[in-house]
Amino acid sequence: MGTWTNADGLKLRYGTDAAELGNGGEYRTDGLYRVIDVEINLADLTTAEVIQSNVVFPKGKVLGKVEVIADVAAATGTAIDVGFVRTNAAATQVDYDGILAAFPTGSMNAEGETTTLVDGSTYAGALVGVVASADYPMYITASRTDSTAFTAGRIRLRLHWYKKTSTT
Repeated sequence: MGTWTNADGLKLRYGTDAAELGNGGEYRTDGLYRVIDVEINLADLTTAEVIQSNVVFPKGKVLGKVEVIADVAAATGTAIDVGFVRTNAAATQVDYDGILAAFPTGSMNAEGETTTLVDGSTYAGALVGVVASADYPMYITASRTDSTAFTAGRIRLRLHWYKKTSTT
């Protein structure tokens, strides 16, 4: 039925739009981690950053590790970037490649192929292993890194996050 952006810049959904199905979700696991799971259709990506889901990465949490699972083998494209924007009305950039930085097609070109990235891993963005944002919640964005379009491919991106505990 509709959406409305309030004075804080938050997009609110009401009516039938409030029940709109998304391509992602969040769930709790036993132990320290919670998981945000988002599907990304590689053929839909452009060189412009696009928000991938209405699921919000919470403020002040550590992005402990990232899993990339190829549900449909990637074809043709070069690489993707995945990152964060703020949830404000302008979708202000936090870090466009803070989750995955130039993650290559060769790591997504076989169905079922799984890559796990932690702090310091090749292709892990700068926000993996650190408090991703202390001040505001964020949406997940994705783009391809150059003009070579993907002709096929769908990945499942799993962000494993936790609350940093005090050391005192």
